[in-house]
Amino acid sequence: MSMREGSPWASVRCRSVAATRRHCPHAAFKKPSRPRDRGRRCRSGRSGKPGYHRPMANPSGPTDASLFRWRFGAVEFDESRHELRIAGLPVDMEHKPLQVLAVLLRHVGEVVTKEELFEAVWAGRVTVDHVLATAVGKLRKALDAAGENRIATVPRVGYRLDGPVERVAQGQRLDRAMSFEAGQPVPGRDHFLLERPLGRTLGSEVWLARQPRSRDARVFKFSLGGERLSAIKREATLMRVLRDTLGERDDFVRVLDWNFETEPYFLECEFGGVSLPDWVANHDVLAGWDTAQRLGFFLQVATAVDAAHGVGVLHKDIKPANVLVRQRQPGGWQACLTDFGNSRLLQPERLAELGITGMGLTVTHAGSDSSGTPLYLAPEVVAGQPPTVRSDLYALGILLYQVLIGDLRRPMAPGWERDIADPLLVDDITRATDGDPSRRLGSVAELIQRLSQLEQRRDEAERSAQAARDAELSRQSLERTRARRPWIAATIGVLSIGLLASSALWYRSELQRRDAALQAARAEAVARFLSDDLIGTLSPGGSGFERDPTVREMLEQAGKPLTGRFGDDPATRGSIHAALGDAWRTLGDRERAATHLRAAIEDYTRAFGADDELTLKARYGLVRTLAYAGSADGFAEARSLLDEADRLAGARLAEDGEIALHAAIARGQYHFQRLEIEPSLEAHRRADPLQRRLHPDEAPMAALIRSSIADAMLRLGRTEEAEQLLRTLLSDPLLAPERIGESTVAGYRIMLARALRSLGRYDEALPLAEAAASTSERILGPDNYTTLVQMSVIASIHDYAGDCAKALPIARTVRERMAKRYGENRQATLIETGNLGFKEYDCGDRETGLAWLGKAESGLRRHFGEDNVAAHSFRYALARALTEQRRYAEALAMVDGLNVAALTAGDATPGWELRLRALRGRILVLAGDADTGRPLLAEAVPALEALGTEEPSDIAALQQLLAAPD
Repeated sequence: MSMREGSPWASVRCRSVAATRRHCPHAAFKKPSRPRDRGRRCRSGRSGKPGYHRPMANPSGPTDASLFRWRFGAVEFDESRHELRIAGLPVDMEHKPLQVLAVLLRHVGEVVTKEELFEAVWAGRVTVDHVLATAVGKLRKALDAAGENRIATVPRVGYRLDGPVERVAQGQRLDRAMSFEAGQPVPGRDHFLLERPLGRTLGSEVWLARQPRSRDARVFKFSLGGERLSAIKREATLMRVLRDTLGERDDFVRVLDWNFETEPYFLECEFGGVSLPDWVANHDVLAGWDTAQRLGFFLQVATAVDAAHGVGVLHKDIKPANVLVRQRQPGGWQACLTDFGNSRLLQPERLAELGITGMGLTVTHAGSDSSGTPLYLAPEVVAGQPPTVRSDLYALGILLYQVLIGDLRRPMAPGWERDIADPLLVDDITRATDGDPSRRLGSVAELIQRLSQLEQRRDEAERSAQAARDAELSRQSLERTRARRPWIAATIGVLSIGLLASSALWYRSELQRRDAALQAARAEAVARFLSDDLIGTLSPGGSGFERDPTVREMLEQAGKPLTGRFGDDPATRGSIHAALGDAWRTLGDRERAATHLRAAIEDYTRAFGADDELTLKARYGLVRTLAYAGSADGFAEARSLLDEADRLAGARLAEDGEIALHAAIARGQYHFQRLEIEPSLEAHRRADPLQRRLHPDEAPMAALIRSSIADAMLRLGRTEEAEQLLRTLLSDPLLAPERIGESTVAGYRIMLARALRSLGRYDEALPLAEAAASTSERILGPDNYTTLVQMSVIASIHDYAGDCAKALPIARTVRERMAKRYGENRQATLIETGNLGFKEYDCGDRETGLAWLGKAESGLRRHFGEDNVAAHSFRYALARALTEQRRYAEALAMVDGLNVAALTAGDATPGWELRLRALRGRILVLAGDADTGRPLLAEAVPALEALGTEEPSDIAALQQLLAAPD
């Protein structure tokens, strides 16, 4: 199946028959906007060459080292604090781009050569060629957002910032570098004396200080000239976030005070211990620890990182030097996470909730952030992507490897696996440090769980190995009989994975309720089920088949022995029913899927209760399955199940957990299949962040949710947004064909084709749609629902482009195959019937077109209720068509049955009540009842014109009718 798992009305035209496509979500013609030309001509320079100025004697600025606050437009840059603001809001940007801006501002209107910028900003250090272009690009991105695209490129020479600008003196830069010595008082904290330096970087120093009498220790982080001021401000803010949300913890360094007003700026912290590298060098403790003790120590660090992630704080610079170690009382060692100067708050709005001033934090992030220590930087961050929870996880994985081998300096070079004896730990490190972030573990919490359950996993691995050995014996038995088609093995493998995954899901739910012996017995029962009841049926003398079975026959065979094999174990039986239900739904057999899911609900209810998480997930899965079926009875049962599941879920719907996620998907799909687009979009928007947080690697789930959001945008006329989202999805590695299947990606392409069709870009839309339909036909078959819907889109593109000769045969084929495969009275068939009616009418056969439209409208109302959205869209189109054919009495009868709410549900464009009033007035005037019709037109037409939603030609025709003499 495609990603939609059934998406009706993929190409239905909503209202008019011939010329009026503007209110149909799939047909909004909008001229694509052209990108603004940001190029600037360079003024003539002093050298006589256009655009070139002589090199400056001092590219870094005046020798008096004056500091200024610069302002132009909505942009303000404070050199003393090294802070860029736009419209009063701080912009998050690395130090180097701001240094480039400072140089350009000091020579506004002049060309600054690349060599001068390298010398001024990078101080002659060796760098890669693109660092300057990257820094300028980040500046431009920030300035463009403020409408101040002032940085001009002078080809092969350098850059120029155009004026005018204002500047206000802020003071003087200190005429010396920071010079601290042991024994001197801390500036501004005279009662503490500097004892020894702990670290030094460009623009900052870290010192240990003590109170001479009490010997209380403090750590002071100093910054001069604003270069590191934003970092220590950020650290102060984030440590407050951690303290106010998590309370006082021993695994974070406490920030006690700060000075951000006068130089030298500093942050005052408690003494959290010695750095991990120094601790390892000066103590023999780590060398004497076994693997369990090393894991216990590492888990202290991981737990701190996970706690920070839990309140939305990314560390971004996890490394041994940022882990402190101190003695615990009465014994043992405490790891402590420090240095949040490069960190990031994922939800800045939480600061207001906590009453915290966002020092050093910004609401605008200009570009990617590749700050951090290279050895521990995730590959995607090095490549320029923004850091995420998984980039912190990557650094933790490196640290885990180093702690386990006892060498904090060794990089993870090829062959590192030989250093780790335990294959499970090798797997854990591999999954934490995979170069592809989408293949890493989903969170630090998942790594902690895996490491904490190492012994249980060893036992489980041994059981799995035994099951694999048993399966291998069965495979060898099959090979000795006769060769089978290779996809049979793949079928068994896929089903086995589904069953084992379902059992694992159940296992997590039951872990707290049952003892280990019962778990082992159930695992053995599942293994026997796979080996004997599935693989065994293919062996000589097996009861299942004496021929090559199809996938469907395999699933049928899998469902037969459940009662006998698991008669006294409803929990395991329910998990297998749930897996089979998902499999049948994927194959498009909704009836069998529903049967298995009903059985899963019954078994789960017996085992765990009606409100258990597994039971509710099965209920929500059944809601989706019934909605996809598209029958009136299915919709009614789905609605009842949805309401009951929500009642049982209760407060969990408002939480950010599994129940809320599955409920949102079920509700979104139910409304979508009912063509209730606004509530469907709302539900899927609720599901999207939950999926990204709870199951970031669950590609099929991500595909379903995100495609539903894009489809809803298309149907609501938000075509440009939909196009952008679809192009993003097609480039997302999580949603690559090898992860979600070619047919699912084809579904994305068909939606992009619909967007391009609605924008009038038919030459781009047609090849996309044809390629998508060809892929679906090859994989799913020519009569599959997805294939037919995509063929319908191809027909609609030809229709919109005015090519009836190509549109009509395809539309007739789609309608014929849909009726034959799914029945005359299914919603999808009736919609394609109406679509064919549009095309027959447009292409000249008015009577045939009206007949098909009438059949679609009446069939949808009869089988799916008077409020069916598609029925009302076709009815409105019928009313207009009958008016064109001067069949005024029939047209009025159609208008009488229209419902504003149903029309709005299918098309959220405002003004439906006015539109119906105008249509009624038009019909009455044309029918000779001007006295009744003109007041309706007089009331509706000016209001519609003010809304701006109608075609000017339609407004002109109504005005002409209003002004015509009797």
